[in-house]
Amino acid sequence: MSETTNMDPQDLREPTPEEIKQMRTNMQAYYKEQLPLVKIQAEYEKYLADIEEARARRISMNIRIAQMMTPPPEESEDGSDLDVDKTEKKERKLKV
Repeated sequence: MSETTNMDPQDLREPTPEEIKQMRTNMQAYYKEQLPLVKIQAEYEKYLADIEEARARRISMNIRIAQMMTPPPEESEDGSDLDVDKTEKKERKLKV
């Protein structure tokens, strides 16, 4: 199978120094044109990050407050925690 391309032979040649200079000028103009938009977008992204950070701090503080407000686990007379007894599973037997 032969390989064919749709490219012009002119596209395969090396650009001249004048063409390179023109491309650089065009790129610089494009970036200067886009700079105000990018600055606004960067500011927007910074505000979003600040909001997310504030939310995370608020949630973290709510968790800490909830942990401080919970009473310590109750202990039975023999000194073992009652919560441990509740979590133990009874052995299950299958019906035959």
